[in-house]
Amino acid sequence: MKSSDIRSAYLDFYKEKGHTVVPSSSLVPHGDPTLLLTSAGMVQMKPYFIGEATPPSPRLVSCQKCFRTTDIDVVGDAGHLTYFEMLGNFSIGDYFKKEAIAWSWEFVIERLKLPQENLWITVFLDDDEAENYWLDLGVAKDRILRCDEKDNFWGPAGESGPCGPCSEIHYDFGEGTGCGSSDCGPSCDCDRFSEIWNLVFTELDQDAEGNRTPLKQKNIDTGMGLERTAALMQGKRNVYETDLFTPMMDRIADLTGRRYGETDTVTKAMRVVAEHGRAITFLIADGVIPSNDGRGYVLRRILRRAALFGRKLGLTEAFLTKIAEIVVEQMGDIYPELTSQRDYILKVIDIEEEKFDRTITDGLERLEGMIEIRSIIPKEYVADTDTIRNRILELTQWADNTFYDYGPKLEEMSALKREAWIFAHGILNDALSSARQIQTSGDGNEAETVVEKELSIIAKMPTHLSGFEVFRLWDTFGFPKEITSEIAAENGLSIDLEGFEEEMEAQRERARGAKKFGLADKSDQAYYESLDVPPTEFVGYGEFFTDTLVVGLIVDGEP
Repeated sequence: MKSSDIRSAYLDFYKEKGHTVVPSSSLVPHGDPTLLLTSAGMVQMKPYFIGEATPPSPRLVSCQKCFRTTDIDVVGDAGHLTYFEMLGNFSIGDYFKKEAIAWSWEFVIERLKLPQENLWITVFLDDDEAENYWLDLGVAKDRILRCDEKDNFWGPAGESGPCGPCSEIHYDFGEGTGCGSSDCGPSCDCDRFSEIWNLVFTELDQDAEGNRTPLKQKNIDTGMGLERTAALMQGKRNVYETDLFTPMMDRIADLTGRRYGETDTVTKAMRVVAEHGRAITFLIADGVIPSNDGRGYVLRRILRRAALFGRKLGLTEAFLTKIAEIVVEQMGDIYPELTSQRDYILKVIDIEEEKFDRTITDGLERLEGMIEIRSIIPKEYVADTDTIRNRILELTQWADNTFYDYGPKLEEMSALKREAWIFAHGILNDALSSARQIQTSGDGNEAETVVEKELSIIAKMPTHLSGFEVFRLWDTFGFPKEITSEIAAENGLSIDLEGFEEEMEAQRERARGAKKFGLADKSDQAYYESLDVPPTEFVGYGEFFTDTLVVGLIVDGEP
């Protein structure tokens, strides 16, 4: 069953049940400051659930574009996605648990024809009512599990809003898969079970402090992930082998000469490029542009992550527009904004990737240097500050000898990689110089404080990248800290996030101290305000070039 057939079957089924089909809302939530991006089908339903707006019908059904930032770092495994499509049916004060449960079972058994023996049900701890409705449909009692709030309570979407207990349908791939534990079940983190449908009984409203009060009406909010359902219906164990991703995988294979499944590294890289390539296409189509904060930062982060994983496949030039072209071609008839915004989408991707491409090689070389010097620092010298004190001369000699022993190699390194080595060597020698001063002269508390800080940096060097180094990669080469963290983790290192934030705050202070954008001289400002010109309209969201008119100049304080 193709993904388009599943999508149509779902919408048609609920139309038969008296539901009105509503189009997907934008990935940018309208009028909801609590949400960064649309993360569920119920986001556009929130005003109906809490009584702020009147729905076009008390029964609604949709296929909603969704984006969840929580899974960015794990995209590349068999199932996690940032962008996905959520099939959902909604009741606004109309039907409740009985109908929601009965119709979901009818759809998976009669329309999708999933084998009942492979299905498990979960309900909230004290929800006897929901369990009884499942029993009435013929589900065996030992196939219905009670779960706590962590697994079977949904919402709110954002800091506040509608929420409630839920019941889920899970598909079981069989005892021969997964972790093999005797207590393995639908809530297990292994890949034996796949959650395909979540039925939320939305009857509570949660405020920003976490307090919950009953809604004026009981509602239904369900979500069936199209990608996971497509995997089941197409006999695949992961979403990347379904028809939703194979066109992109084929294009990546053509561009790289690599084959999906060739190695674990290649497979993960192809998944990341395909998933992020699809996600950035939809984000830009809905008006998100790359920036250093908010939604724009999410877009920039996944675009750059895709570019880095493309490098692992041997792609040394910009390539993401080629992935976006496939997305538009494949999905444009379902989401017409892709087609209408095609040229704009490709232009934004091209500009952003080209900008990052100019620095990606230099940034990677700098990072390689940071990682390499840590791989040769004797860990017994830097295990703790006491060890360093006891071996102060030995470590001094090691640092100097190693640096100069690597002299010929340093000459062969790129300037950026060599700079990373020199920086690390400088940290060692600065700390050792201070420590030697205390050791020889017994200077007071100030010197002691300095050396303690420097020794703590050395103690972490074999396992950490310092906050300053992570900041430099971000500030100079545009590497988001999450990407640096991911590459560092592949080499057994963590990053000093606290130190990074300190560097970021120091930069903000420098920025606040700099001259503000605008006219500094009050007389210049008065002249500007006296000009009889209309307000300036910013047009950069829709075009890259525009003609404009200079209406006045100030030279040496004179108009």
